[in-house]
Amino acid sequence: MARVRVYLITFHRPQLLPRALASLRAQTLTDWVCDVHNDDPTDDGPRRLLAGIDDPRLRLIDATRKIGVIESFNGAHEPAAEPYQTLLEDDNWWEPEFLAKMVATLDARPELELAWSNLRYWHEEPDGSWRRDERCVWNLRAGPPRIFRWPNLLQFDDSIYSNGAMLVRSRAAGRLVMPLQVPRDLMEQSRERMMDFPIALVPEPLANFAVTRQTMRSTNYTVWGETQTLLGAAFLRHVPLSRAAMAALWARRRASRPRATSSLINAGLVQRNWAFLRHAQLTDWLIFLRGALRRPAGAWRILRVKRRRRWDWEWLDGLIARRTAEACARGFRELPADSLLDKQAPGRHGLEDTA
Repeated sequence: MARVRVYLITFHRPQLLPRALASLRAQTLTDWVCDVHNDDPTDDGPRRLLAGIDDPRLRLIDATRKIGVIESFNGAHEPAAEPYQTLLEDDNWWEPEFLAKMVATLDARPELELAWSNLRYWHEEPDGSWRRDERCVWNLRAGPPRIFRWPNLLQFDDSIYSNGAMLVRSRAAGRLVMPLQVPRDLMEQSRERMMDFPIALVPEPLANFAVTRQTMRSTNYTVWGETQTLLGAAFLRHVPLSRAAMAALWARRRASRPRATSSLINAGLVQRNWAFLRHAQLTDWLIFLRGALRRPAGAWRILRVKRRRRWDWEWLDGLIARRTAEACARGFRELPADSLLDKQAPGRHGLEDTA
């Protein structure tokens, strides 16, 4: 039996799939098997590609119907016979030592069920070439794995782990299968809130994240605003924050470019957390009001998001309540100011205050 089962999910990416496959076959840890999930039954490209690769570790799974991103990713988290499993998206690729170092990380830490590595950003150019970004997702020096316990300030309205650079023990993967009603823009954040903490980050960039010119993620201001508000409001409801933690979060958002405090105001208003909102400065309120006047319908939708998207709210609220109760049972009482606020987006990210 192989040590790792890889799930490679592809959908209409004929120009990118060969790169992902090549990075898998170049791994220094060779004890793996891979299911290639083609989510388009009308596309014969993946079958023809694999037919030209003489590698018995690769198995093509053709969809009989298009099942979409949630069900596809759920399939990648179904328990497997191999001790470890991981997900490789067709637009991303791994460094040769990714599997070896990630397996070694979890082998050395039997108390951890999931780890992920840092990723380097690459940008797709109009001519189809790729430009390497000197930044990584995490601005960290090399060193031992960083351990994250629930809760962390970065999880206020975001996720910290990365789908395309994670390794999970197969015995734990089943709890990461989520209901099909979960919106696509809440998928990664929801899965992280289903995990058993702690989880570990390997600082070395062992994977590559493709910032493609076309993306499945919504770029709609209102959709992003709703997503961040749901996450932030549920976090405020269940996670006790110290005054220092609140101040650190507001300071970080003010320092981002563009300034990103409107999402904090939305979460505070929806949850009616006046102690949290007292950290907003006059400039934060002016930017918030300017955005609301530019998009009054969207601003109104965001402030009513708990009623409009009741299932999504109850889903997230329940997940965050359970994770926080588990943390309290282990001794957690109040979230302090967190110094590990060094996750970097590839560019414009989340709810844009100045758009």
